[in-house]
Amino acid sequence: MEAVFINGVPAKITVADFRRYHLQSFPSLRGGDADEFLQNAIDTVYTMFYGVATGWDMQPAQIWFEKTQLAYRLLVAWLIADQYPELASGVISIDGIKRKKIDGVDITFNTDLLTGNNPLDWLKSNDFGRKVLMMAGTMPRRALLRVTKYVN
Repeated sequence: MEAVFINGVPAKITVADFRRYHLQSFPSLRGGDADEFLQNAIDTVYTMFYGVATGWDMQPAQIWFEKTQLAYRLLVAWLIADQYPELASGVISIDGIKRKKIDGVDITFNTDLLTGNNPLDWLKSNDFGRKVLMMAGTMPRRALLRVTKYVN
């Protein structure tokens, strides 16, 4: 997709963008009746993680655009899988469950990571969020902030 910038940052993802890449994980969000739900999820993620839009701004425009779009698509998938696990297919999410027994198998989740002071730890609740955390580690802007913290 050709890079599109609005007000100096990559254009927001659309409902169609999300479906193009993640419909297999959220098949119940296929119909037009889910458009408003998806748009609300997209708007929520852009509000929660507004800094992602400038995370790769030191890269060439096309790379900046593609990484930003990918990160926001993954964040929307993370939010839906985390808050509405019943809409996800084949996605493992903690969903606030501490412990579950299934046919004699005892599964215990580490929900302590969701109660800390670092909001980025919340992303560890499912694979979509963990992928975004890995991507965040490659943000040149984040690396620059770490360096300048110690220079001053």
